[in-house]
Amino acid sequence: MGTYKTSFISFLDNYVLSALAIVFLLVLSTQFELTFTFSPKTTSQLISSLTILGVILVVIILLEEPFFERMVRVYFVTDREIIKEEGIIRKNKISIPLQNVADVKMEKGVIGRIFNFGNVIVTGMKDTIKIKGVKNPENLYHLIKSKASKPLEKQE
Repeated sequence: MGTYKTSFISFLDNYVLSALAIVFLLVLSTQFELTFTFSPKTTSQLISSLTILGVILVVIILLEEPFFERMVRVYFVTDREIIKEEGIIRKNKISIPLQNVADVKMEKGVIGRIFNFGNVIVTGMKDTIKIKGVKNPENLYHLIKSKASKPLEKQE
């Protein structure tokens, strides 16, 4: 059984946006003399403090998303089925038996081709599982294709 999670490199756009937000904050703070204070006394100080807090919040959310994604969602490929499990408190589980796999696709963008990550989409008779941002998606694609094309061994 193989276990797969979204790779950190697939969140490269989050890291770039975080860096841009920090640069934006630095430019704003030098151009408009933004300062942070816990007890603003003027409207200008309030706007300045809220702007800084807002940008910091956006950066934190962008940087924490990969950890949250990996904690919440996991994929399994067994000899009998492909499983997607997600959730922390309330678990959702979708499985597609290998004999019901209708199609397997792989998606790789430009950045994905450079850093070797992408999505593998498994379509069954009823459900579809999108395995997001996995490293070496070609390997997983070929693994699922080969397992789905093999007839299941009979249980005695």
